[in-house]
Amino acid sequence: MNMLSFNALLDFSRCNCVGICASLVPINILSTALSVYKVSRGHSPRSIHISIGFSSLAAVLLALHDLSWLIIGVIMAPTYILFTIAMVCLGFNAWAGCHPRSMRQTVLTILGYGQRGLAMLWPRSQADY
Repeated sequence: MNMLSFNALLDFSRCNCVGICASLVPINILSTALSVYKVSRGHSPRSIHISIGFSSLAAVLLALHDLSWLIIGVIMAPTYILFTIAMVCLGFNAWAGCHPRSMRQTVLTILGYGQRGLAMLWPRSQADY
């Protein structure tokens, strides 16, 4: 009975691939970006952990959906791309959960370089000050 339900779940995943991917990919990217934002802005640990948990769940669901295709031998570029998206999102969430200080410092450093680069492209005139 358990194998039958597992096969039904895999069939459901494959039959509804477009809808599953169309929802899980943006959810993964946006929820991971939200986790990184919350860490970089110093939100409460509870808020950060809820965001990380939701984002990690979405990444695991995307990876499992992708594995349903690998089980039957569908090896194509989208299979690897989706699996990579899921693993990168899980990696960022693990980083946010395990080492939030280093993530915050890295994000702030990158933003600082970005601000300096923009300042070189569009220097402020004396009237802006």
